Amino acid sequence: MEAVRAQCETQINAFSDLLEDLPDTDEPVWLLGEQYCVKAEKSELLSDIRSRLWFTYRKKFCPIGGGTGPCSDTGWGCMLRCGQMILAQALAYRHLGRGKL
Repeated sequence: MEAVRAQCETQINAFSDLLEDLPDTDEPVWLLGEQYCVKAEKSELLSDIRSRLWFTYRKKFCPIGGGTGPCSDTGWGCMLRCGQMILAQALAYRHLGRGKL
């Protein structure tokens, strides 16, 4: 379990590093109905982004179809993941409110 947790934290940290490169712009940035000014509210925007549910590609799982199918969801899993993220975010918003999770 610790190995899985460490891998997740590594992925989250890598994603967080990418977020720090948001361009400075005077245009408003919208995230799930909330408006942010990047120049004035960058830390709030980054906090909101980091609090969202994020599902990623999976690989090296038991092959589907009795051992003959794919063992990765690359190429076909994106719609499943998008649907899962939308549903999870909607349920969190409905039951927990708009605030950060």
